[in-house]
Amino acid sequence: MTPARWRAPGEGRVMRKNQRVADMVEEVPARQAVARAVRTGERFEVALEAVLGTEAGRQLGELRSGQHRDERAQDWQEGLPEERRRRRGRGG
Repeated sequence: MTPARWRAPGEGRVMRKNQRVADMVEEVPARQAVARAVRTGERFEVALEAVLGTEAGRQLGELRSGQHRDERAQDWQEGLPEERRRRRGRGG
């Protein structure tokens, strides 16, 4: 049985109050790895390695160790639209 904390993508994903960005980006690939392991029969470790090897997995790794890692995830997510507008205004 899959622990409630590692449900398949889309199954009751809830951001915990005061959850840090670093914690959130560790949980996302783990959830995806559980779903992959269930779907393919791979061991969790093999599935996790495959998930982390994708472009999205690499981006999550950068986010986990980046400047926003210690922010509350909710605050970071709420600030994303403004950050994207600023980047577009600078041409990148």
